[in-house]
Amino acid sequence: MAATAEISFVTSFHLPLRIKISDKGEILLTILSSLSQEEARSISENVTWGLRKKFADGKFSVGYSRFLGYDKGENGNLAINEEQAKTVRLIFGLFIEGLTPCAIAKELTRRGILTVTGKSKWNAATINGVLANEKYTGCARIQKTFTPDFLTKKV
Repeated sequence: MAATAEISFVTSFHLPLRIKISDKGEILLTILSSLSQEEARSISENVTWGLRKKFADGKFSVGYSRFLGYDKGENGNLAINEEQAKTVRLIFGLFIEGLTPCAIAKELTRRGILTVTGKSKWNAATINGVLANEKYTGCARIQKTFTPDFLTKKV
């Protein structure tokens, strides 16, 4: 009696494809694996094309829904939120005066200024994130990484 195994594939339509193979069904497994790999390559190329098209059109995305000092404006562009922008300017001003991120967090908490998520307590990691965020300094770079191999996803 030949050994059998059940193999499951998920297609791009998220429909499971289950097949039972035996020792004689290895060719079918090879074919399905090739189709799956080709579909992964095609999806990778489509995503890459979409990102490049977006960049070429001057569009970008901020990788999070809450961005201190900015709101999502018309056409998805960033719009300055003046109230929050005062906080951003204060953070940079205090940092320039020589305060550490921890001291800045304590000062903002002491003043009762709310975080972008509405919390009353600031922490040093949040301040570090603001100070290190290239979008506040105007030096945003897109396509910082490139993944040449869609299969292994290695950079």
